[in-house]
Amino acid sequence: MKKTITILLVLSVLNFSLSACVSRAINEGVADRGPQVVAAPLSAMERMTIAISRFTNESVYGSGLFTDQSGDRIGKQASDLLARHLMATQRFNVMERQDIGRLKNEAELMGTTEQQFKQNIKGVDALIMGSVAELGRDTTGGVWLLGKQKTQRARARVVIRLVDPKTGEVFYSQEGSGEASMSASSTLGFGGSAGFDSTLEGKAIDAAIVNMINNIVATLDARRKSYP
Repeated sequence: MKKTITILLVLSVLNFSLSACVSRAINEGVADRGPQVVAAPLSAMERMTIAISRFTNESVYGSGLFTDQSGDRIGKQASDLLARHLMATQRFNVMERQDIGRLKNEAELMGTTEQQFKQNIKGVDALIMGSVAELGRDTTGGVWLLGKQKTQRARARVVIRLVDPKTGEVFYSQEGSGEASMSASSTLGFGGSAGFDSTLEGKAIDAAIVNMINNIVATLDARRKSYP
């Protein structure tokens, strides 16, 4: 009888410990995502032409660490994420502006003169400027009788504005926030172990952009429809 109870106890502990694992969750952190935009893709001729002219990391976090020889890695990451979401709607022609110098150098290698390069570059109907205003992370956890838990969390706040390139008028501005987290728990030494996750900042920035994307698309669509 005692042997049976011991076996059941061991199996119960093992079952409980195996249920402890690493879990990942992405949470946008803002209840109001704004109006949902459900629209069909547009043909290339119908689409508004836009460009991201500047996106920087203005947060204290990573201001010295997350840079490389060509500049601000966090700002470029945010810009690339925003461009991906805008292109995924299939409602905009997205032009390159931030790395236009590299395009010019490549055109020169192909024999294109500076004048020809300027003539070939398409103008845009709207410019997008933005910044990662806040970015940070923390690690929390606790230890109890039979185990421990560790949670890593990154939070981001992103600000953008839409500008008319002909007049310099800012016709829309918004900010969005988001967070990403990863948790790990273990019981009696069994379960997951969470090392440092360097991807959480990017996921938090992406969540903040997703929080804004519907309003951005709706604003640009409304402006496109107002054109004569």
